[in-house]
Amino acid sequence: MHRFNVMMYGAAGNGMVNDTQAIQSAIDACAEAGGGIVYLPPGRFRIGTVCLRSNLTLQLDPGAVLAASTNKEDYRFVTVYERCVNSTIQTGNLYGKDIANVKITGNGAIEGEDRAFWTRKDSSGDSWNSVPIHYWPKEWRPMGIMLEGCSNVQIHEITILNSSVYSGWLVDCQRIQLRGLQILNDFHGPNTDGFHFSSCRDVHVADCHFVTGDDAIAIDADGIDKAENYTITNCTFNTSVNCFRIFTGLDPWFAVDSYNEVRNISISNCSVSNAAGFLNVTADNGLIEGITATNTNLQMEQEGTPIFLMTNRGTIRNVSVSHLMARSNGACVIVGQPGDSIDNIELSHIQFEVAAKKKEFGLDIPDDIQGYAYHHFVPYNLYFRYAEHIKLHNVSIRWLDSEVGDSWSALKCRHIGRIDIDGFSGKQAGDDPQMPAISFANVGEAWITRSRALPGTKVFVQATGGDTRDIHLSGNDLRHANEAVKVDRNVPLEAIYVWENR
Repeated sequence: MHRFNVMMYGAAGNGMVNDTQAIQSAIDACAEAGGGIVYLPPGRFRIGTVCLRSNLTLQLDPGAVLAASTNKEDYRFVTVYERCVNSTIQTGNLYGKDIANVKITGNGAIEGEDRAFWTRKDSSGDSWNSVPIHYWPKEWRPMGIMLEGCSNVQIHEITILNSSVYSGWLVDCQRIQLRGLQILNDFHGPNTDGFHFSSCRDVHVADCHFVTGDDAIAIDADGIDKAENYTITNCTFNTSVNCFRIFTGLDPWFAVDSYNEVRNISISNCSVSNAAGFLNVTADNGLIEGITATNTNLQMEQEGTPIFLMTNRGTIRNVSVSHLMARSNGACVIVGQPGDSIDNIELSHIQFEVAAKKKEFGLDIPDDIQGYAYHHFVPYNLYFRYAEHIKLHNVSIRWLDSEVGDSWSALKCRHIGRIDIDGFSGKQAGDDPQMPAISFANVGEAWITRSRALPGTKVFVQATGGDTRDIHLSGNDLRHANEAVKVDRNVPLEAIYVWENR
């Protein structure tokens, strides 16, 4: 194994001069020798763009810091997605394209010098209708790590801190392994994401800690191929936006619509100390399918909702969230558009404790959804609209003390093909005597079993809408409800089936 020490090539190691060429010379010499390890000893190295090569291990020893240069002339600006119908220009500190067998490791750090690339905002806006961004980005900002078309990539144990934009952006890469990373970005920074994977395949993320001012992990299929086969486990999160944002479309530089697909993502054993959302899935002109998330504890102080699924000319199907304990100011919002498909969504063994904070659309979300960022402002409750089949199993929702004086249902369904509710526990929030615990409007079929009306329930189920059909209640404990079922005049009486309830 060839070994190259950067100090041999003249790097100052004190952060006062530009060390890009010294590090690049060591990497190039390593590549010319057929590959090996480039070592960075303790010290502060000022760099612009360093181009990685195949068969390379970049070893950042403890105390070694790669600090981003603030001089634009030190950077290489490249076209990303150049093989797609949509492209953009970006730069980064560690950059690689079409290379293989790359490892970045050690206990050193990559420091992004974030505030050198921002200007401070005069104000961050009202707390009920804005995310807490305190800065505006300047004309350009470097990614910490930027890789495109690469394979067999390992990033282990390093710290990436004070990123001015994404800590890492990987595009059209495959066989990726992230392990033991510390991502420590400004909670109030603009676009200070953790890692963003675009059209990447066979990705494994484990034992990482994320502090971010935007999405901690983002997954999309906006490159040349679909995104698929992800495992994410044993990670901790403190973010002002989402822990996981999974989407097709949406990127702001898109000039031409492009159909894309994301599939097969497994998330497990995570802990969240703060977020605006745990799982945010948005299919904009694309397909997202096969997502499981299990075994998570969530504390959420930011405005938002733990689970948010939305389509706009898209399809979301086969999503399962289970064994989640969430203390937040929302529960779960699933909203499609007429003609879209949201199908086979299952929520199982979930406890929501909701302390409502004033939000712009806390009671209802407009039919005309302007963008995915609505997840910050959406209803407090379980709110489902335009979906084909949703299943709830052992889901409970409890309202904590709140300064919001309105009333709303625990579960509100509009234009749902079928919903199966088993073992549900929850009641209406607030004091409105007409507010039902469960509100159905134009629900084609519903089965409610082994569920319980909590003390203080006024109406357990209310059914409205001329398209409401087979509503079944069986084996439930409804003793605490003043009225078990309330049916509006536009719903035929034969649409309601009630038997063997207590």
